[in-house]
Amino acid sequence: MANPASEALDELERQLPLFGDARAVDGNGSGLSNPARLTLGEAARIIRDAVKDKSYRATSVGQLVGRYLRWFRNEYGATPSTLRDYEAVLARMSLTLADKEPIEVSVDDLRDVIDLWGERSPRTRQKVTSVVRAFWSWAEEQGHIAISPAARIRRPRAEKRVAPLLPADARPRLLTVAKHPRDRLALFCLLLLGVRRGELAGIQVRDFDAHRCSLRVYGKGRKERVLPLRGPVLAELRLFLSSDLPHVGRPPEPDDYLLYPTKRVYDGRGPEGQQKLAVRAYPRKRPSPQAVHRWWYRQLEAAGLVGRGVTHGLNMHLARHTFATELRRVAGIDAASQALGHSDLNTTLGIYGHRDQTDLEAAMERYASWLEQQREDGIVPPEADD
Repeated sequence: MANPASEALDELERQLPLFGDARAVDGNGSGLSNPARLTLGEAARIIRDAVKDKSYRATSVGQLVGRYLRWFRNEYGATPSTLRDYEAVLARMSLTLADKEPIEVSVDDLRDVIDLWGERSPRTRQKVTSVVRAFWSWAEEQGHIAISPAARIRRPRAEKRVAPLLPADARPRLLTVAKHPRDRLALFCLLLLGVRRGELAGIQVRDFDAHRCSLRVYGKGRKERVLPLRGPVLAELRLFLSSDLPHVGRPPEPDDYLLYPTKRVYDGRGPEGQQKLAVRAYPRKRPSPQAVHRWWYRQLEAAGLVGRGVTHGLNMHLARHTFATELRRVAGIDAASQALGHSDLNTTLGIYGHRDQTDLEAAMERYASWLEQQREDGIVPPEADD
């Protein structure tokens, strides 16, 4: 019977030419004396280290990747998070093609690279394919190669999935238990405006305009959009601006963040010698994504939507999906796309353009009303109902 670990190692050896020459990674030939005996864990460590210390750039393709990432940052304006995502893919490609010059890379070589993600979801393979194609298109445009070997590679078809939503009663339960205007306003930003977690973390008091009834948010790539404030969110904003901030003891100021971090600090000892703790707030400091995540699950726990201490299972992004789905039903896909900050309508259509059960129920309601009107007008006799 075949050994699964041995088979996996053989597959990794086939996909990673660096097994044949450790110098392709460390650049000085001082690697392991027999690379063919590398374990899977050692191979994974080599790949991680090569990305971390940039040693993958010792390969010919890796040198070109370094130039591409510099162009991508300085001229295209890619954000740090986008650069990290691209480098993770391109570094692995460089190691896989360590024994080749850029002009020697073929379409089959790149298909072998993409196959490294063969067990991942179609959506992940779509992203990997897009990164690989973008890099080689740039190499062709810049004159490093004559023709992009990735030009004939197609992105895999991703499965169409219905965007998951929050439970139907989540909004009233969350807003009922949130006592402070600050928390309620942050929940309104998620539930009625559809902001992302990173956008929520970056909201400062100055971004709200109570006179123009709007909120300015900065999305992916620092893209800016202005969201109109209407209904209860506007009333909650005015209450927030006139209330003292939690653990701060003063009204909000323009430089304050909406969800600022707090920390428990030592505050002396009590009458019986017990240690006392106080909460210190940092309203001028942006909260980390992890802090916003914990805040969200505290709200869910208070509303009884998750159990005590649970920090997974009801992702914050579900609030964005719920908002987008409801807005699309009421105002159409174009309005949803603009509110979400999508630069391409196809992005919105791919996630929220489908018709779901609620759409069908509403259509049948309209059809039943139309039939009833036809009967009242004498156009459809009662016996024709079947």
